[in-house]
Amino acid sequence: MPHRKQVRPSLRTHAKDALALDLGWHARQSARLLTAELDKGLAASGLTSTQFGLMCLIASSPDDTVGGLAERAGLNQSTMSRNIDALSRAGLVEVATVIEDRRRRAMWLTEAGLRRLQEAMPLWRTAHTALAGQLHPELGSHLLATNAMLSPQPQTPTQEDM
Repeated sequence: MPHRKQVRPSLRTHAKDALALDLGWHARQSARLLTAELDKGLAASGLTSTQFGLMCLIASSPDDTVGGLAERAGLNQSTMSRNIDALSRAGLVEVATVIEDRRRRAMWLTEAGLRRLQEAMPLWRTAHTALAGQLHPELGSHLLATNAMLSPQPQTPTQEDM
């Protein structure tokens, strides 16, 4: 009986197997695909889905500081500041230094920001409904449950809000 040479798995094989199972990789890829679909639906508003979500976060937040918003969004403060600054430059958000603590900045939607968010809401609803219709009916609840389970603080949106 001839002796067969045993083939050892290569790093390429291990990497391919890891990528096929990596939840973080698939979550980021899914997030990009979902975001792209919502961006298409919101295009007429001039907002991206990221900007729309951030404006919703600002409009609904009981804490108007960068730190409070960053915590609710699961972002670090510098990333949140960059996103806020872009909305501020577009005239959609106003940012002010808190007098009692000059390191803290508070923000709110400007009149233009409120109007833009109001106009974008029906576009988002239509895009969200269409996207949800393409997916497994329980996916939304699974995503919300996963976020709630993994998040250090309660998440804001609920299935009923969407």
